[in-house]
Amino acid sequence: MTTGLFSAASGIRANQTRLNVIANNISNVNTTGFKSSDVSFANVFATTISGGSAPNGVLGGTNPRQIGNGVSVQGIPTNFAQGGTQYTGRSTDMMINGNGFFVVERIDQNIGVDNSGYFLTRAGNFSLDSDGNLVTSAGNRVRGTSQVSGGSPTTETNVNIPQEMLITKDLDVNDNIIGTHFSIVGTPGANITAAATAGTNSQVTTSVRLVNFSVGTSGGITATYSNGDRITIRVDQNTVDPLNPAAARTEIVHLPAEGGSFGADNDGDLAPSQASDDGIVGQIAGFEVFQAPTGGTAMEGMQMNLQMATVVNPEGLVYDGGNNFLPGANTGSVFFGAAGSENRGIIQSGSLESSNVDLAGEFTNMVITQRGLEASSRIIRSQSEVLQTIINSV
Repeated sequence: MTTGLFSAASGIRANQTRLNVIANNISNVNTTGFKSSDVSFANVFATTISGGSAPNGVLGGTNPRQIGNGVSVQGIPTNFAQGGTQYTGRSTDMMINGNGFFVVERIDQNIGVDNSGYFLTRAGNFSLDSDGNLVTSAGNRVRGTSQVSGGSPTTETNVNIPQEMLITKDLDVNDNIIGTHFSIVGTPGANITAAATAGTNSQVTTSVRLVNFSVGTSGGITATYSNGDRITIRVDQNTVDPLNPAAARTEIVHLPAEGGSFGADNDGDLAPSQASDDGIVGQIAGFEVFQAPTGGTAMEGMQMNLQMATVVNPEGLVYDGGNNFLPGANTGSVFFGAAGSENRGIIQSGSLESSNVDLAGEFTNMVITQRGLEASSRIIRSQSEVLQTIINSV
C-alpha cells in the first residue's frame, strides 16, 4: 500500500526541483550573460510482478508485469544558446558573438589543480581601474594573450591599457616628424631613447590621457588618447615568433591622428617602415616591443589580445557565482586563443549579451510543473484516505 505514497513523494521532489530551477531562471532574466537551465526527468526502477515469456507451441507469449516506483531528476543541463544583444555604447562593455568565454583572473584562495587560477565568463560588463586594467565588477582582471591557440594560457597576462602616456616625437632639421615613441608616465620608460636618431634635431614630448578604446573582431585593442593618437595591439597571423615558430608574433602599430599606413619592419627594430611615417611598428612576440633606456623598464602589458577560451563540453562547467564558471570533472580540455580563431566567436565592443531566459517558455513550464506537483500531492491524499479506510475497518 505504501508504494503509491513513495512514488507520489518522488513526483513532489522532482517537480519541486524543477520549480526551483525555473525560479532561478526567471530571477536571472536581467543578469548579463546568464545561461538558463532545465530539468530532465527519468523513471526509476520498476517492481517486477512477473516476467514475460516467449511463445511456446500453442501458447502465445506473455508480457512482463511491472509497477513503476516513481520519478527522479536525471539531469539539469545548462542552455548555452546565444543571448540577445544589448547595445550600451560603453567601450568597456563587450559581448561574444558565437562560442567561447572571456578569461578572468581568480582572486579567491581556493584554486585547485583543475581550474588553474582563472574563471570563464560570458558576462562582459567590464570597466577600467586606475592602472588601466580591464576588470570585472568584482575586481577580477581580464586576461590577455599573444598566442593564437593553445591548450594552456602560456602567455597569460592582464589586459592593461595605460591611462596616461608620454608620446615623444623625433623631428628632423626641418621639424618634420621622423619617429614616434611611447612610454607610461611614472616609469623609467618615460626617459625613452629614440630608436630612429638619424637626422634628429629635437624632440617634442606630450603627456596624453586615455579617452576611449575599442575591440576588433580578432580581439585586438585600439586605444585612443587625448591628442587623437591611436595605438592598436593585434596578432599578426602572417609572421612567427623566432623562439616559438608555432605561435604568431604580436604586432603593435601606432596610428597618428592624421592617419597613415605602416608596414611591418621585418628586422624587428622599432623604426618606422619609411622615414616619412609618423609611427613605429614592432613584431616581436613575447618581448617588450617598446624600447627603454639601458636598465629601464619598457612599457608592459600592451602586447596582447583579449584572451578567449573554448571547452570540449560547456555543460560540464560549474557555476561559481558572480557570472563565473569553473572547469569541472566532465568539462574536458580548455583551449585558449584569440577571438575569431578556431571556432571562437568574435568580440563586439559597446554591447552586452543579455540572459537567454525565455520568459514565455519558463511561465509555461511553471504551470505544467505546478500541476504535476499538485497531482502528486493529491495522490498522497488519496493513498492516505485509502489507508485510513482500511485502518477504520479493522
